[in-house]
Amino acid sequence: MIFRLKRFDGSQKMRVVLLGLCLSFGIASAHQVSSVSLVSRLDTEKKTYHLDIAMEVVPSEDQALNDEISPEDAAREFAVEYLNVLFDEEEVTPDLDISIEKTSDADTPETLQRKQVLVNLRGTFPDEAKEFLLYLDPTCPMAVIMVVIKDDKPSRRMQVVLAGEYSRPVNIQPIIEGDPFPAGEAAEEDAIPAISERPEAGAIPADDATQSEKAPCPFCAGWSSFFAASWLPPMLVVAILLLTLKGRAVFHQLAVLLIAQGISIALAMWQVMPTFSWALVAAAVGLIILSLEAVFHHELKWWRLVVVALGGIAAGQLIAMTTGFYGFFGGGEGISLGEVILFLLGTEVAFFAVGIIAAAILFFLSRKSWYRKAVIQPLATVITAYALFLLVEPFL
Repeated sequence: MIFRLKRFDGSQKMRVVLLGLCLSFGIASAHQVSSVSLVSRLDTEKKTYHLDIAMEVVPSEDQALNDEISPEDAAREFAVEYLNVLFDEEEVTPDLDISIEKTSDADTPETLQRKQVLVNLRGTFPDEAKEFLLYLDPTCPMAVIMVVIKDDKPSRRMQVVLAGEYSRPVNIQPIIEGDPFPAGEAAEEDAIPAISERPEAGAIPADDATQSEKAPCPFCAGWSSFFAASWLPPMLVVAILLLTLKGRAVFHQLAVLLIAQGISIALAMWQVMPTFSWALVAAAVGLIILSLEAVFHHELKWWRLVVVALGGIAAGQLIAMTTGFYGFFGGGEGISLGEVILFLLGTEVAFFAVGIIAAAILFFLSRKSWYRKAVIQPLATVITAYALFLLVEPFL
């Protein structure tokens, strides 16, 4: 039986949306890695590398599951399964050491305590190796923040490596005196102060170079992250408007999308919910459903709100994977409420800017008799094709 919006009261809609939100968090599991920061230390003279990895591990509510998989096991599995160390695109197997320390005070209940697991991957450069790379497995549930320190000099830019992506290659050949190119790079890095020898709990080392990579303000970072995440977040807004331009229907959908997106970003800021690698897939599938539905009818059905909510959560996850987001909230510590509000405000202003511009254009065109055939159907087809491309791109 199909319900139309006018027969679907507010309490029913709220229950459906909340159910979708709850289902999106997945099934409980044992100890899980919730955030990862990594410092790659490369010594071109000794031809050695050390990867200092700080992992925050959170327990499950089920103590039996926690007993099955310890924080050390969760960290080891993450390092072995998801992190791939490569030299000239050839994978190597580093030695691994693990230590653990608690980041919660003694008054924190056992079920809520968080543990910091420090993992060290080390080894020597292969013969004739020229470049160092880090590859993150496509199934990795989160992004990894990395800082490279080459010959005791930190790189100018922090790297955010997403699931299925390579880090920027690092030249590991020793600097030859008189060579203008490596010498120029070295001179540029000399201006950057060294950072601490080991990452602190839950965060990458803080230095002037990292600070210089921050956006001018959290608001600007929020604005840019809305578009930098991919075109999926803006297209979700447009896809909502393709179904109908009736005020009530548009308001309900945009409100659900905006709230779900904001909740997802906020949870990622405080590391309550880690970023998931399937966020892009979920957002793309939601975009396909929303855009194709507009081709066949123009009435809001109740289940569409669930799709919109899940799409908003996925969009928030994508925004939480951007460099602008990690520039302010990647460490998970020292987050001020003002920065959180300004960042969220930046994403919301970008959200409404896309919505207002798209609504104004579509409203003007909707007066034409050929609106649905010449505008809605082709636009829905293009959006669907883009989403399908994102789904198949990793396999090309």
